[in-house]
Amino acid sequence: MVEKPSLTVYIDAIALTLFERLGRSLAKVFELDKHIRSAGMYIHPITYACRVLLYTLISSIASISTLILIITMTNQPLTNKIVCIVGFTLIPITVFSLGITYPSITTSLRKLFVDSELPFLMVYLATMAKGGVSVDIAITRVSELRVFKYVRAEASRIIRQIKIFGDDPLTAIEKVAHEHPSNKFRDVMLGYVATLRAGGDVIHYLETRVREVLSSRIAEVKAMVDRLAIFLELYIMLGVIVSLTIFTFFAVSGALTVVGGPRLRGVGIDPTIPMIYNLVVLPVLGIVTLLLIHLSHPRTSLPHRMPYIMMLLTLPIAVLSSLATLILTDSWRVIEGILTLNDVKSVLISVTIGLVVLSLPPWITYSMERRGTKGLTRYLADFLRDLSEVRKSGLSPEKCFIVLSERSYGNLTVIVRKAASALAIGLSLDKALARTVGRVKDWFLTVIFRFLVDSVLVGGGSPEVIDSLANFTQGLAESEEELRRRLRAYIILPYFGACMIAASPVIIVWQLISSSPTPPKPEAVASLILTLSLGAIINSYMMGLIAGKVSSLTVAAGFKHAVIMTLITTLTIITTLTILKIL
Repeated sequence: MVEKPSLTVYIDAIALTLFERLGRSLAKVFELDKHIRSAGMYIHPITYACRVLLYTLISSIASISTLILIITMTNQPLTNKIVCIVGFTLIPITVFSLGITYPSITTSLRKLFVDSELPFLMVYLATMAKGGVSVDIAITRVSELRVFKYVRAEASRIIRQIKIFGDDPLTAIEKVAHEHPSNKFRDVMLGYVATLRAGGDVIHYLETRVREVLSSRIAEVKAMVDRLAIFLELYIMLGVIVSLTIFTFFAVSGALTVVGGPRLRGVGIDPTIPMIYNLVVLPVLGIVTLLLIHLSHPRTSLPHRMPYIMMLLTLPIAVLSSLATLILTDSWRVIEGILTLNDVKSVLISVTIGLVVLSLPPWITYSMERRGTKGLTRYLADFLRDLSEVRKSGLSPEKCFIVLSERSYGNLTVIVRKAASALAIGLSLDKALARTVGRVKDWFLTVIFRFLVDSVLVGGGSPEVIDSLANFTQGLAESEEELRRRLRAYIILPYFGACMIAASPVIIVWQLISSSPTPPKPEAVASLILTLSLGAIINSYMMGLIAGKVSSLTVAAGFKHAVIMTLITTLTIITTLTILKIL
């Protein structure tokens, strides 16, 4: 049965038919051939260039058609028409730019992700080499290791060169390494191949390179933390200073409108502008900051999916909780657009309750997943060193686990004892550790125990191999601890920013109104105060998520800080309004 071509094949056929000549020129001008090879993409440069041109043409037709319909079918002011023209013109330009730069972006990400896993790959190869494992078996094992994600893809490329193109393992490694964007990966793998071909001491080479990587990893951690600090400080500056500036500008204009009466009624600012800033600009700014932080830290953590699943499941309950709060506080008229000063407090409380209800289940879920993982990296090297010493007595690795289960290794003790119990009933070391470690959300522990299992199954698990793994684990653990220690120092910055932005706009509004010779009724400033307060709450929530991302390298850890910051901000605003006798 002939397999039916996919939709991509038809798209590429249409693109080549329309733009083949232009695609050749485009691929040559932007050097797509080099970027596509470095990115590891399996597509011809001319085909890719034609595909980008086709997508640009489709987006241009859609943009022009939509623009014509908007201008002809609606009666828009001149300024709105100009904004529409500029916006729809940027759409095809953006599509073309993203298409051309996508290979370069993919190349940078490939380099970044492989560099983050490279120290662990080198430790694995050194451990396997010390156990007498050949290079082709070691690469095959790497391509099957689920603890790796990005290095596993590189190993799969090497296996593809061997099985499909008939290259020998060393030639396959050379071809993949030559085109790789990571200088570290290229140098390590080419040096590995050169040492093997020259008949040199591969174990000494790998151990030397591992020590070099571990020594430089501390400096890399410091540089990475500095980059994260720059992103965090930039967000604090934009999220606090710029927000305060915009809120102050809006507060002054709104206050002048309120106290000026009919004479200044026309100079007020439409609340739509700050609402767009609060509901669109601030969240987008926070998401961009989270993305930059995500791309800057190493990919050495297991994904936490359950907190986000719980968040989606809780979303309807959070919305209903907010609506129920408005109804119970007799402020349901806000939904119809009727707002009084008494309703401001109810709206703030309802929004806060909604955010808290939305974030509590993910917070609890993440805490349960991380329970019992504190200090595992520190005790892991000690356990492996003891395992090596007990192994020297001639006991099997399985028996060594059972013997060491009687000792104390902090939070690691529970894991060792569960594995020992599984071994005692006859399970293999591989299955026993898979059942035990699979329930622990700690990437470092999973990786090292996977290395230990492979060193036993493939390399024999000699005391020298385990001792070498213990030494490497100690170096990796120190770099991981240094990373987390430095990151925890920056967790106070988002709290500082949230406190700054909480009460300042409300105080500014009240000072301006109080200084007026004819103070207005408090109800006249309800919309103004509510808009500024909602902006402060949303900003605080985003800062909480960023605080968790910075301190624990995952957004799931930020739900705790988001709840705390949201509560602090809401209490501060309500307290300020009460002290100023606005409520």
